[in-house]
Amino acid sequence: MKTVLILYNKNGITFMECMIALLLTAIAVVSLMSMQSLAWRGAGKSDYLGRAEGIMQRELETYENNFMVGTTASTLCACNGITPCTCNGTVPPWTSTYKITVDNISFTINASAQAPVNSAWLINVQVTWPGSVNGIKSSMLVSQAY
Repeated sequence: MKTVLILYNKNGITFMECMIALLLTAIAVVSLMSMQSLAWRGAGKSDYLGRAEGIMQRELETYENNFMVGTTASTLCACNGITPCTCNGTVPPWTSTYKITVDNISFTINASAQAPVNSAWLINVQVTWPGSVNGIKSSMLVSQAY
């Protein structure tokens, strides 16, 4: 019977092999460490974006409800009871700007509505936060209930 070829020797690994393995591991760890700051930045942006989206949707639904039940623009210009805020006019078209703080993060809300056309209002809401240039914005077409 033929002898089986043994693929290893009994001497173990050499010093050079250890150094190469250590070098490759160090390169992998350093490259992963450089990605950590990008990951933290992405997670922070995602957190801001998620909170701003929730605020924006709440504002759109609040204004939609107010218009559907026939609330006037002068009532809507009260910034939903949040102070301080500033409003530009009390007759359509109107704009409202105010800030709210959620978990020590300040969000600025700009809401506006265009004059009704065939009893339909165009509501625009934009939410910005520190570090964002444009933030996020959305609009909704709302008609009054009669």
